[in-house]
Amino acid sequence: MPIRHFVVKLATAGFLLSNAVTWAADSSPGQLDEIIVTASKRDEKLHDVAMSVTALGADELTLRQATGFLDWAAQVPGLSMQTSDPAFSRLILRGQNVGSVGATIATTVDDIPFFMSGAQADGAFFSANVDTYDLQRIEVLRGPQGTLYGAAAEGGIIKYVTNLPNLNKVEGDISVGGQTVDGGSTVGNVKGMINLPFWDNKAALRVSAVESQLPGWIDNPQLGASNINSGSSYSIRASLLVQPISDFTARVTVFEQHLRTTGNSDSQAVGAAANPVAPPANQFAQVGNFVNNTALPYEEDNSLKYGALNLAYDFHWATLMSATSYGRFNLHFSQDESNANLAPGFTYGDFISGLYGQPALMQGNQVEYVHKFNQELRLSSDAGNTIFGKGFDWQVGAYFTHEQTSLTQPYQALDATDPATVLSPALGGAIIPGDYLEHSFFADVTYHFNTAFDLELGGRNTDVKQNSQVNTFCCILYGPTTTNFPAQFTAQNNTTWSVAPRWHINEDTLAYVRVATGFRPGGPNLPTPTLPNPPSFQSDSTKNYEIGFRTDLFDKKFSIDMDVFYIDWKNIQILSIVQTTSGPVGINGNSGSATSKGVEWNFEWRPLTGLSIGLLGSYTDAYLTADATLLGASSGDKLPYVPNVSSTLNVDYKWPAFADWSAFIGGSETYTGSRFTSFSPSITVVEPHTKLPVYNTLQLHLGLDNGHYNAELYGNNLNNSKGITDFSATGGANQTGLVSFIQPRTIGVQVGYKF
Repeated sequence: MPIRHFVVKLATAGFLLSNAVTWAADSSPGQLDEIIVTASKRDEKLHDVAMSVTALGADELTLRQATGFLDWAAQVPGLSMQTSDPAFSRLILRGQNVGSVGATIATTVDDIPFFMSGAQADGAFFSANVDTYDLQRIEVLRGPQGTLYGAAAEGGIIKYVTNLPNLNKVEGDISVGGQTVDGGSTVGNVKGMINLPFWDNKAALRVSAVESQLPGWIDNPQLGASNINSGSSYSIRASLLVQPISDFTARVTVFEQHLRTTGNSDSQAVGAAANPVAPPANQFAQVGNFVNNTALPYEEDNSLKYGALNLAYDFHWATLMSATSYGRFNLHFSQDESNANLAPGFTYGDFISGLYGQPALMQGNQVEYVHKFNQELRLSSDAGNTIFGKGFDWQVGAYFTHEQTSLTQPYQALDATDPATVLSPALGGAIIPGDYLEHSFFADVTYHFNTAFDLELGGRNTDVKQNSQVNTFCCILYGPTTTNFPAQFTAQNNTTWSVAPRWHINEDTLAYVRVATGFRPGGPNLPTPTLPNPPSFQSDSTKNYEIGFRTDLFDKKFSIDMDVFYIDWKNIQILSIVQTTSGPVGINGNSGSATSKGVEWNFEWRPLTGLSIGLLGSYTDAYLTADATLLGASSGDKLPYVPNVSSTLNVDYKWPAFADWSAFIGGSETYTGSRFTSFSPSITVVEPHTKLPVYNTLQLHLGLDNGHYNAELYGNNLNNSKGITDFSATGGANQTGLVSFIQPRTIGVQVGYKF
């Protein structure tokens, strides 16, 4: 079924102050560069980290014009997506997906948790898609990260690391560009950054901003509208760094990102709405060409905001860090639900037309607010600490978060001949508040037995308390009166741990083993008139076994980074549709178990100065190991939207062109293997669990750069592949399905100046 949160709910009616990428100044020509990451919440060479980590630096992101998830996901082994528009993306690492609504991947910006912890906030759909402009790097940590990052990180972590204000010099950057989509619109963008040191180089302010238009390529003939999935976005980040003495730093950061669209990327497909148990062979084929007929326009408004204070003091034996933040996620959208099926061949539009005795449309609205306060205190040993004469690194900490959610879902019945007229009596709706409290304590130690072998141990104990009290308002869907249901409470305690021995075979070669656990919090279900006392749902858990190997060969001109993994996923959280005497009700539950196993690789070769060749990818075999009856799924069924094989080949070349100018050219070929569509949580509206076709994409770029001025011409999806990112066998006009494809062939240009 589609990932859009409103469709899911419709069934209820019926800081780290550290350098990121260090370019080795004394490297020999053609050598690979050394990268510093903070995956373990301390500075560490990527080569030495005892877990599977991918780091995407600012230069690479800029070179590939990778501004969001869809642009850079192919550069991360084991990362896949299910998405239908920029604001609704389900990120999947190592195959961990069954279609549930709680997040399995945590997102942080510096030390700021920027994800929704509770399933009531539907965090699986709302990962923070932060614009990559003026970032230092993105780190993607695969496998459970519960020890250092807590609840909801059972699948992994995406860390955005921003550029610190520079205390020593004035810096600036401005960039303008545009792109045109085959069969769609032409749009532009402007980006800028300024860095201003002051107070005798003891403080600096850095401000960056981006404003972009989003291209559209979907038409709505019914409304006579073109490029309905176009939109606009802006982001602004300001960061103040103060270092009055060498041992103390304080950083204040504020950020806002706003996205507005007038449609998603769904287009009508043949589907199987009328007979879902026997889908036709051409069910993925488009009806028309990138069209989606609806009687009402789609509107979406999404914003992310946060403010943070990061303090650090170095005692010269350990560093104490405090990270305090407050963030807000605001989401509002409105869409036509008239074409959604209640049963094969019978839509909500048919249903309410019968109720009102006239042609009627059903409009769904959703307004969601999430307020999240976070506080972490952490004490970390400084380099050189020893115990019993051996190296000993340690850190201990405490973490607290308070997440408050308000979700309002009003429905309206509109006159089909005059959609401005709201019919009476009202359809009704629900107000769904949620309150999530989490506090935890954690520790992580690494003992260096000798220069070649060390052992890392970590543990975390987490308490979670949640409550919710649903209010419904009249009339047709929820009864004739406003109802305040009894408050629902849940509490749970979880312990996660990790063990990671590593062997430095030599200076250039590392082998490691990692065993780690993670969990996703359970919580209360939301009562409705037809299910007033639903059971709570439990936490699920993962245990990850991983063996990894990294080596640099041929004078650091060729690198290998590989791992094999096995994940055991128990008591899986699901979204299910339960039938009651008054109709279907959507609840969260637990059903089944699963295994995901595979291989991930990243090879890079620099045979000569300026030329880089890289091959990365993964093989993933993710499937249920026990029946999930509430999903209509059986043991052995493949987990949805998980490619069996994905791979990307990168080739880039840079050379002196003329005067002080360098030229560069490169490209990427990406292969996405076979995947399966979602499981079907509904008995009345079956979604076939169907294999999706494979696809390839080609990206090319070329340009000039002299260190101050730069210009780049690029093309994405040059082969105009129709790679499917989301599919529903139902939901389109006239009993068609809905399918989302990657953005069609796009040609763009970007020019800039920096000082």
